[in-house]
Amino acid sequence: MAKKSGIIIRCLIMQALVYALFITQCPLLAQKNEKNISNEEKVFLGYFNQTRLTNKLGVWTDLHHRTIHDFVREPHQSIGRAALTFYFNDNLRIMAGYAFVYNHNNSQNPIARIEHRPWQQLFFKTHYGNVHSIQMLRLEERYLQVVNGNSATDDFTNVNRIRYSHLFQIPFSKQSINKGSLFGVLSNEVFIRFGKNVKANVFDQNRFFAGLGYQFSRSTSLHFGYMNIIQQLQSGYDFINSHCVRIFLFQTFDLRKEK
Repeated sequence: MAKKSGIIIRCLIMQALVYALFITQCPLLAQKNEKNISNEEKVFLGYFNQTRLTNKLGVWTDLHHRTIHDFVREPHQSIGRAALTFYFNDNLRIMAGYAFVYNHNNSQNPIARIEHRPWQQLFFKTHYGNVHSIQMLRLEERYLQVVNGNSATDDFTNVNRIRYSHLFQIPFSKQSINKGSLFGVLSNEVFIRFGKNVKANVFDQNRFFAGLGYQFSRSTSLHFGYMNIIQQLQSGYDFINSHCVRIFLFQTFDLRKEK
């Protein structure tokens, strides 16, 4: 019975993610003749660290570097993000922090630009049998550097964004994910813009990821696989369909003294 329940859970997860991908992307592809859709290849490299200091407090850090055009031909974006974490319990926590974003100059964007990004996030994890689930709801107040002509100015424009992601880690055996485990990873993340500077293009982007994970130790794991991004640009009718290689390293540390 337990085996059948696990199979059902996996099927429901797959159906939910496929449905999310379908409803967010198919309307765009169906209007390909009316929209301007370009394709790109990217690499997303990321490092994530969550360190718990006390029963209630911790810190969050993540670093990213992204490349574009034939996956690695040109630098695209670098991000440094940090936050203070408040733990309601082991499974529910909130974060508040700041991110610095550097958009590199390349053949697509000849002018380098920076972005200041305060952010807040609700983080919730649970289990469905031996399937691990992580949900994150993030609010970002983005301040993007304004470009005038051939140079970046000292002015910034504000565009707010909400992000919701749901990630599943699916072990390939009856056991939970332990040291030496190889497991499947599925996730979908939707980005929505809002604020006075947002007009008709409320939808920002959708990211769907499918790949594998490996648990090196209790504190360290790696996710690697394919990510598809459908992104709507500010014009409202220009879209980018990105095919990405994504490699993320995760570490979690608990510095609380044992009782």
